[in-house]
Amino acid sequence: MKRFDLESALPYLLNRAGVGIGQAFSDQLAAFDINLPMWRVLASLLHQDGQRVTALSDHTSIEVSTLSRLVTSMEKRELLRRTVAPDDARAVSVTLTEKARDLAWKIVPLAELYERIALAHISPEEAVILKRLLTQVHENIASVAVHAKPTLEK
Repeated sequence: MKRFDLESALPYLLNRAGVGIGQAFSDQLAAFDINLPMWRVLASLLHQDGQRVTALSDHTSIEVSTLSRLVTSMEKRELLRRTVAPDDARAVSVTLTEKARDLAWKIVPLAELYERIALAHISPEEAVILKRLLTQVHENIASVAVHAKPTLEK
């Protein structure tokens, strides 16, 4: 009988690694009174402030409607500010407040620590290759989302 080897399946391995890192990091984020999706928003805006909600959704991998609610919540906590985009009155840009920027910079060393933990026993050269390959996997899957979904013949 043919056997499916789940433990060598790429989606399983990616999910297992991501969930493991995410859970461990989330436990630490609680001390800052934020959760993992909030951190992803802060980190993305720290990298490139003033993003539109759709771009922020792409960068954080948070669905737009979920992200909109999260942005509203973070705005109430005075972490984010929404402004009308200067080049398009219909578009909204999201920016960090000083409070959020200070908070994010306090968390960056923790994020870097978890990256070092995740990359332990992996050479710097292998880490560069791993990051490049993960970026390519993401691009491959993103292109499927844009184009027709693959289907199996029944």
